[in-house]
Amino acid sequence: MNKPIIIIGGGITGVMAARTLRDQGISNVLIVDKGKSVGGRMATRRVGNGRVDHGAQFFTVRTKHFQAIVNEWEQAGWVSGWFGNNHIRYKSIDGMNDLVKRLSEKLPIKLQSEVNQIESVSRPYYKLTTSLNEQWEAEAVLITTPVPQALQLLQQVELQEQVKKQLEQISYNPCFVLIVTLDTPSSLPDSGFLASGLPEEIDRIVDHQKKGISKTTSLSIYSTGTWAKKQFHLPNEEILHKMLNKIKPYLTGTIVDVQLKRWKYSEATNPVSAPFLIADRNMLIAGEAFLQVNDSAKSTRVESAVLSGIAAGKALAKSMIDR
Repeated sequence: MNKPIIIIGGGITGVMAARTLRDQGISNVLIVDKGKSVGGRMATRRVGNGRVDHGAQFFTVRTKHFQAIVNEWEQAGWVSGWFGNNHIRYKSIDGMNDLVKRLSEKLPIKLQSEVNQIESVSRPYYKLTTSLNEQWEAEAVLITTPVPQALQLLQQVELQEQVKKQLEQISYNPCFVLIVTLDTPSSLPDSGFLASGLPEEIDRIVDHQKKGISKTTSLSIYSTGTWAKKQFHLPNEEILHKMLNKIKPYLTGTIVDVQLKRWKYSEATNPVSAPFLIADRNMLIAGEAFLQVNDSAKSTRVESAVLSGIAAGKALAKSMIDR
C-alpha cells in the first residue's frame, strides 16, 4: 500500500477499526480527528481535583464477542463492574476517555484536524481536505463521525440510493450535561447513579466520587433528549439556570463550580441493521448507529460502536489483501 487507510473520527469505533487493521497486518493507517483527544462521546473532563464522565457513563455486554473483549480489558485493569448484578454496567477505571486512550496507544493519530471534504481522484485513491487546508491521499476511507456529519462529507460521492436512504433514516437526540462540583458529599445512592424519580426534563444524575473516579463530589446531570430538542436553540446560560432549578433538591452543600456541555449528536435513533455501510468502492461508514444483523437490543450503545469498528476494519483489511 502506497497510501494509508484514513479513518475519520477518533472515537471508539475508529480506534477499534484501526486496531483490527493492525491485527490483520495492515499498519499504514491514520486516524484523523477534529478534537484535542481521542474518545469522541466517551468523554471525561477534569474540574479542579475532580474528574467527570460527561458522555457515555458506562457500557453493557450483550454478545459473547464483546464479552471476550471486555474480559481482556478487565484483566488489564482498564475497566471494572460498576453496578447492576443481573446486567453489569461497566466503568473505565480512570474515566471513559481513558479507555479509548489506552486502546489507541501506538496508533498513528492526527488530532485537531477536521476533514471537511472527500474527493475521488485517480482510481483507486481519495483526496481528503481539512478545514486548515491540509490534504492527504488515501487508498481507503472509513468514516465514523455522526451520520449527519458523514453525509456532509459524502456530498461529492455518488451514493447508491439505498445506502443514502439508510443513512438519512438515522437521526439523533441531543443532550445537555450539567457538570456540578459540590463542597460536601452528595445524597445520591451508594452507586452514585440515579435514573428514577427525577423531574421529567432530567434523564439521570451521576456522582463520580461515588463512582470511584473523582476525589471531589463531581456530578453529571443529563437532560432527556426530548427536552434538549426543544431547548437546543437557547443560549448556554439559560439552559444552565433551567437545569439547576430542576435539580436543586438533589444538591447538597454549596456549588463550587458549574459547567454545561452540549451534545448535538448524543444518541442515534432509527439505527441500521448492518455493522457498516459501503459508500464507495473502498469507503465505509461505521459507528454506534450500525448494529449487528442479529442485534437483540436494537439500540445504539458502546458495544455496537466497538463491534461496528471491528467489522469495518476486517472488511477493509480483506479488501486491501484481495486487491
